[in-house]
Amino acid sequence: MPPRLGFYPAPLALAALYGLLTALSFALWPLGRAARISGAALFRDAVQPAPAWPGWPVLVANALAAAALVGLIVATAGDRVFAAWFCAAAVAALALFRLGAAGLMAAARRLSHLRRPALRLGLANLHRPGARTPLLVVSLGIGLTTLAAIAQIEGNLRRQLAGEMPARAPNFYFIDIQSSQAAQFDALAASLPGVQEVRRVPSLRARVVAVNGVPAEQLQVTPETAWALRGDRGLTYAARPPEGTRLVAGAWWPADYRGPPLLSFEAGVAEGWGVGIGDIITVNVLGRNLDLKIANLRQVDWRGLGMNFTMVASPGLLEAAPHSHIATVRGDPARDAAVLRRITDAFPNVSGIRVRDALEAVAALLGRLGTAMSATGGITLLAGLLVLAGAVAAGQQQRVRDAVVLKTLGATRAQIRAAWLVEYAAIGLVAGLLAALAGSIGAWAVVRFVMRADWVLLPGTLAVTVAGCALLTLACGQLGTALALRARPGPLLRNE
Repeated sequence: MPPRLGFYPAPLALAALYGLLTALSFALWPLGRAARISGAALFRDAVQPAPAWPGWPVLVANALAAAALVGLIVATAGDRVFAAWFCAAAVAALALFRLGAAGLMAAARRLSHLRRPALRLGLANLHRPGARTPLLVVSLGIGLTTLAAIAQIEGNLRRQLAGEMPARAPNFYFIDIQSSQAAQFDALAASLPGVQEVRRVPSLRARVVAVNGVPAEQLQVTPETAWALRGDRGLTYAARPPEGTRLVAGAWWPADYRGPPLLSFEAGVAEGWGVGIGDIITVNVLGRNLDLKIANLRQVDWRGLGMNFTMVASPGLLEAAPHSHIATVRGDPARDAAVLRRITDAFPNVSGIRVRDALEAVAALLGRLGTAMSATGGITLLAGLLVLAGAVAAGQQQRVRDAVVLKTLGATRAQIRAAWLVEYAAIGLVAGLLAALAGSIGAWAVVRFVMRADWVLLPGTLAVTVAGCALLTLACGQLGTALALRARPGPLLRNE
């Protein structure tokens, strides 16, 4: 889709409203608290917090701003239920990282007896008065949680598409096989070198027009099954259950059945439509409405990429309707070109679709989609890094004073650097581990309940997340440490 460059005031206004509500939600509390603390106590608040709360007007305004932010997120989302769960998960993530920071500070306090000066000093920096440990853990953790979740979601989709599906998928679909060509097609395809399996079924196009007499456009169905009501659907007939069929309700009709048309319906769609055994599905085939009575429900594994149909009818009436056949061919991928050439040369009206080409196209699309999602997650991580850099810069003057005092007392540059690296490494490790946990939970929820697919933990992705978090934190800490160690003790001590 080509981009339409221009000025769009509505999205900009919406973005500005998001920014205003976010700023109010997080700034009103500390501003209201600061207003109730005297000036002298406010200077000592970083090392000796005053027991003050914001006033009731500020608390009410803060609650209203947070509620408005959540309401705006839900109101502007395409899926409001998902948006509500997202807001709840965001609050839970903030609480998780804040508790993680508190746990880190408590653990560092318990380890204050270590003998090595660098370890003892680095851990003491985590829990000393005015320590920015909570701010750093939260800012880094939220951004990395987003990246970890996106990487896990994309990895699970790629695994299912590129790992499981090709192993079970046929090499080719062949469509538009005429009834007079069916036997010849079967014989030719089975005789070709490298071909291991040939399956062929009748194929008709049908459109659902009513369910139990209720017109299709008036049906109340779940969003996940609404696709089956849109446009034409594939319809076939069979005397015996197709290979791999797993019935979950009802029974298959006898092989010699010739009574009123019966239907085998896909169980997931039936649940979404609220239908079951004995209900009537009215379909339009070639301009004629047919009433099909549901005789059984079956589970369909769509990921196998075989010839799966939502609706399989009993033989008899549909056999007399004009229709074609479709077939799948499975065999040696190295002979795909030769198989396709032989079959299409013998049957010019038959079209062959190479499944691997379609899978590769979808995999490439997923790759581009993953890149776009990663870029979006990267913006969140960048915001966290800016907060981290701001926290490092805000405490830089204190770092300079600490370095001067420590060097005056005889500490070497290596000892000071090691102590501060211990501090930042602990922050990065804890933030990375919590981000891996929160990102995995978020990815599991999206893959299982939104995409309705199988989910597998990807430890390699999580290891990269944790290692990346630790390295990013160490890099920022090293920059601040290098600047602090450059300061000369003499001028600062004279100024003090």
